[in-house]
Amino acid sequence: MAYPIFTCAYEKDHNPPLDAEAELWFQEARALEKVRGVKNWRKIVWLYEKAIAKDHWKAMHNLAGLYRTGWPGQPGVEQDTSKMLDLYERMVKLKVPLGYYNWAVIAENGVGVLRSDRMASSYMFQAAQLGSPLAQVRIGNYFAFQLPRDKQDERMAEPYFQCAGAQESQEAIIETAAFYEISKENKPKALFYYQRAASLGSTTGFRNLIGAFDSKSRTVYDFGYKPDEELHVFYSDLWERLRTDPNLRFPNLMNDHPLPAHPTQGFDAEHPDRRPEI
Repeated sequence: MAYPIFTCAYEKDHNPPLDAEAELWFQEARALEKVRGVKNWRKIVWLYEKAIAKDHWKAMHNLAGLYRTGWPGQPGVEQDTSKMLDLYERMVKLKVPLGYYNWAVIAENGVGVLRSDRMASSYMFQAAQLGSPLAQVRIGNYFAFQLPRDKQDERMAEPYFQCAGAQESQEAIIETAAFYEISKENKPKALFYYQRAASLGSTTGFRNLIGAFDSKSRTVYDFGYKPDEELHVFYSDLWERLRTDPNLRFPNLMNDHPLPAHPTQGFDAEHPDRRPEI
């Protein structure tokens, strides 16, 4: 499929507003899902359905995910591809970026619908144009890594990654970091995105930060920085805190602890004296 020119958009600017009462039901369902041990699936589904009645698209996404896999051995939520498709279709009708992304994935894999690369590509690009960071990194990865080597195009890929990396998706930011690390070989910019992911609670982000400054582990996480025990301990301590409380976030991490300049590439391999914008 020939992709038209990409214009960066953010998911938050296209997501429909959420009803306040429905959001309370949604949050109650999420809390029940996080309970350890046996979960009250009947009540969880009931709460999601109440929220969905008020067009709560996050509840649609979560309940569709439950219907996609079911919960074997537990009453209250059984695998139901038809209900999953109905919820994804409803998200698309509401023009939710994540709905277009979900539909692209099921078309790509033939889950509940006939497998169609054309349909998957169409919905994936619409999702990206509406600001889905997951769709943006999927298309970026296509241009950067999935085409035959002689046709890979990092210049086409980079705008998708830049747009996704500026949003609040841990997964998309990690993919953006990997693009700069592998395709662009821009080590300081890659670590910048790993730090951004870490600030949002990403264990992968922290693993890369810890490894980058560790004097002992210089193989998997070798970004070319000089070992720094103080930074290694600092990020290790934050990671331990995150392991204790997975909901922990570090919103001031990048402002309060900017990364040092890379020994050879500065703050950005293409612009050594310019720090990437936070």
